[in-house]
This record gives sequence, C-alpha cells and structure tokens, in this order.
Amino acid sequence: MNWKAYKKSIAATTIALVAGILVGCSSTPSKKSGSTSYDADKAKFGAKYNGRQFMPYGTHFQSGRLSLNATPVNQNDFLQQLSNVRTYSSLANIHSLAYGKVSRWISSGANINDLAKYGISTRLMRGEDGYQNVLMTGYYSPVIKARRTPQGQYQHPIYAMPSNKRFSRAEIYAGALQGQGLELAYSNSMLDNFLLGVQGSGYVDFGDGRLNYFAYAGQNGFKYASVGRLLVEDGEIPKEKMSVQAIREWGERNPSRVQGLLERNPSYVFFQNDPYGKVKGSAGVPLVPLASVASDRSIVPSGSVLLVEMPLIDNNGNWTGKHEMRLMVALDVGGAVKGHHFDLYQGIGDKAGHVAGLMKHYGRVWILN
Repeated sequence: MNWKAYKKSIAATTIALVAGILVGCSSTPSKKSGSTSYDADKAKFGAKYNGRQFMPYGTHFQSGRLSLNATPVNQNDFLQQLSNVRTYSSLANIHSLAYGKVSRWISSGANINDLAKYGISTRLMRGEDGYQNVLMTGYYSPVIKARRTPQGQYQHPIYAMPSNKRFSRAEIYAGALQGQGLELAYSNSMLDNFLLGVQGSGYVDFGDGRLNYFAYAGQNGFKYASVGRLLVEDGEIPKEKMSVQAIREWGERNPSRVQGLLERNPSYVFFQNDPYGKVKGSAGVPLVPLASVASDRSIVPSGSVLLVEMPLIDNNGNWTGKHEMRLMVALDVGGAVKGHHFDLYQGIGDKAGHVAGLMKHYGRVWILN
C-alpha cells in the first residue's frame, strides 16, 4: 500500500472513512470515573478530557516517569510488527536501540512502571488541546468481490494506470478508458470500488478461494471531494448520523443516484494487481493490525515506538468509558493526519472497516525511546 503517494495525491486521508467520508460523525461516550473530568460539550468527537495538567503551546512532548496501572494487551502483535520492520526497512537500524530496550522490557513482563529500569524514556504528547487529547481514527483494507471478466452483476471495472491519466471520474465512468486492456477486475458495486480508492489499496476476492492484493498505482490528478460531506450538505444524511453504513444505506435507497454522487468527486485511483502482496505503510513495512499507525512525521518520525492509550468503542461507535494500552509503531502517513492525530490500522475486511468507520475518539500517547 503506497499510502504516502496516495494521501499526497488526493489530499484526503488515512482518515478517509472518518474525517473525509464521515464528516463530523459524533458519538456520545460515557463519563469516565476518577479525578479526570470528561468534557462532553466540548468533545468534538468523543472521549476527551480537560482535567489534566495543561501543557503549553510551543512544545509537543513532556518527559517524565510514567506511572500507570496497566499492561499492553498486544505484546506479541507488537513484536511481530518489530520483526516486520527489521525484515523490510532500514528504520530498524535507526531505532535499533529503542527496539532492543522495549523488546527486553516486554520479555520481562512489560510492567509499565518498570520502563525506566530498562533505560526507556517516555515522552507524553501534549495533544491538540494541551490536555494530552490525541485524536485517534482508523483505516483498514477492504475486501471486494469481483470477477476477471464482466458477467452478471459484476460490471464495474477496476482499472490499472493508463498512459493518459487526466480523465475525470465522470469521463472514466462514461468509457474513456475502455478498449485499452486496463481492466484488472469487475466488481458488483460501484460504491465498493470508490471505497477501495478512498482506502488506497485492498483485497479482491475473485471467488477462487484466495484474496488478491490490489496496490495503489496512481491517481488522475483531480482534487478529492468527500461524498459524506456532500450528502450532509445536500440534507440527505444528518451530520450526526454520518457513517460508511449510512452512505451504503443511502445508496441502497437511491441506486440510480449513486453514480451522480460519486462523479461529484472527480478524483480517481488506479491499481496494480499483486496476488501475493501484503498491506504496507509508507515505510514499505507490512502492517500488523492495531500495532501500527499513520502519524505526522514532522512530530512522530517513522519507526517510532508508541505506547497508546486507545479508547474502546462499542458496535455503534460510542466510547465505552474504557481504554486499553497498546504498543504500536509509526509506519504510515496521511494527508489529513496532521499534528497530534494518529490513524490506527484496523486490519482486513468488513469487521475492520466497521470499526475504522466509527473510530473517532481521543486517547493519550507516549513516545518510547
């Protein structure tokens, strides 16, 4: 997955299913018990707090000893992610000292209060508001049902990169690329094809028992427009109810209007078929679900080790009032992932996509060195 190129090209986002498509989809989280107060009125997305010590502007981090009564829940997945980095990227050399210290700490039991014993320093991110509230959204790899030739309901082509890519989405839908042998697959859903382009890569199920990876190949150069925002602005879906599922339901109710809606976003993404490919971030490293994130590299460089206090949500996207600690590695980027914001890779398929589409809450993040 060439997320870096994709995000730059459409300026849309690893939070495409959240900030781009889901435009302000808010949730109503529970109030967390304890001394830290929850500000429900000011929380733009969900789990957000204002009772912590304020960190002034001009600094991104605060160093100090970390004291929490928690243990990372994904130690094995994190070690697999480190193994992938060592196998695929020179980032392992840049961060070798931190990787070694964290690995030894994990082998000893991963008691967060023992970090200093292993020479691991912790830097708490200030968050976008100074109260350590770091925005967390999600992205995933979709799976699309398709066939290699047009047949029955499978009539919607997924294209490889043409030599002349300066056709708008409407022109492509009208047949501008026909007859060039660029069709990689034919899906049964124009909307699914669109969402594959939003994500930048994904898997295609040809019905033969295995998945083919479709990697990002390029984009037509047109500016990206959020269809979720368009539906909200048109009064089709209330802002507070916007979600990927809401868009799908709208499409089911209005099948004759789907193409017209999508054509209002002239941006179009092309793919290349890599049958044995793996989902990779901008660093070229295969991603492990919930052990890798997209970050703003000007603040959190690629390869950095993160201790993430991730908010837990229910099946409707509401915050449950709980967090869990996860170890993650920054291995991806996003055009809309700026500042104190992380996009968490959720995995492959519908379940991962459901969570990715609903994740829009806050948590704390520490950089481990």
